[in-house]
Amino acid sequence: MRNGNLIDFYKNEQLATTAFKELRLRKGITCKKCGSTQHYWLAPKQQFQCKQCRFRTTLQSGTVLEGSKLPISYFFIAVYLIMKKGNAFTIQEFQDETGHKYYEPLYDFVRKIKAYLHENDQNRILIDFVEILNQQLPVEN
Repeated sequence: MRNGNLIDFYKNEQLATTAFKELRLRKGITCKKCGSTQHYWLAPKQQFQCKQCRFRTTLQSGTVLEGSKLPISYFFIAVYLIMKKGNAFTIQEFQDETGHKYYEPLYDFVRKIKAYLHENDQNRILIDFVEILNQQLPVEN
């Protein structure tokens, strides 16, 4: 890993979006309309499109972030803080890290993330993010 605080990399929305897209691709995307697993990325629309029926799927659709208006980077920040602090993690810390003005949406968001982490491999999520981060950042000499 390169020099710098890991949380600062998580705050980069462009890196977080790329990492979340790669995470979706690794898990697989299934078309809600026809059930196909063959998709391609429409960069201008920032959506996946089914090769069979051309149905479009947003990056957040069908994930823990579905319906959320919060930035994708918040997902990785929350996962990082929950793993680092465990039960000592507070919404106030999350609010301080993100700089988000309101408490309520963060509370709901973190509750959903905790439930998601309970059901899935949280280490795999961060390993994927770090792998993608290493691919995206230029190598320092």
